[in-house]
Amino acid sequence: MASPVGTETRAAVAPLAALAARYDDRRPDRWEPVPERLDAAIACDVELAEAGRVARAPLVAELARRFEFLAHYLDAILLVPRERFVLPEDLAASADDTPLPLDRAGQATVSAPHAYLLTYSLLDLGPGDRLLELGTGTGYGVALARRIVGPTGHVASIEIDPVLHARAVRLLGARPDRQEGDEARAASAAGPSDEGAGVTLLCGDGRSLAERVLAGERTSPSERPWKVAVTYALTEPPTALEAQLSDGGVLVAPVGAWEGHQELVRVERRQGALLREVHGAVRYVAERGRG
Repeated sequence: MASPVGTETRAAVAPLAALAARYDDRRPDRWEPVPERLDAAIACDVELAEAGRVARAPLVAELARRFEFLAHYLDAILLVPRERFVLPEDLAASADDTPLPLDRAGQATVSAPHAYLLTYSLLDLGPGDRLLELGTGTGYGVALARRIVGPTGHVASIEIDPVLHARAVRLLGARPDRQEGDEARAASAAGPSDEGAGVTLLCGDGRSLAERVLAGERTSPSERPWKVAVTYALTEPPTALEAQLSDGGVLVAPVGAWEGHQELVRVERRQGALLREVHGAVRYVAERGRG
């Protein structure tokens, strides 16, 4: 006999799967860039948005059971519409706690929801913080973080793939910066993550641009130290980034070979010293842009 929890979950997800079928046959090739008009149609689908929120409720309950996440982290999972950030063909799976692919080669994904919250917990991300993310993808992590840090915080994110960067700019309601072609900004009221922070989106090599951000070439108004989240696996610790952390700054990154053992590493600068911790085995996609 099916468990009550399993039955309730299936009942919650069924409407999302049914509505997702509206978009199954919109594109001949799922790996082609998503047209702006299709993203707009999904964003305007009120029934789909409500079905997505209902489908995420069992996910939030499961995350609350498995982890000790803060309530406002779980609220972000419930309220941020993950269905807008996946490929249209994966809408039915958008409430699952699994990574979903964004390209044919498997080099980019929308990570599982719990993975974002694990990183944010290790960063102790909270209202008013500045987050620097390496690996925007389509912007789901930015949308979650923007809600968590609130209107007094700031989120900067870097994506190496110009196609994914362009879609993230669109989905997050950003506008291209006229002075710099690789930068886009989003006001706190723009995009699906309302009531959240301002956002800066950058396109280029993650570590190179991150070093410039931490060096102060690109800054937000806040004076708080940056908290840095790396969303892909590094083969070695990012020592250059670690060295640039200011006092109180924290960096969390998966470190290890893509096909081998990876560990989630946390580094904090405290009173001038770098403190390193390892927080278990993980599996992330590999870093791109470095030989």
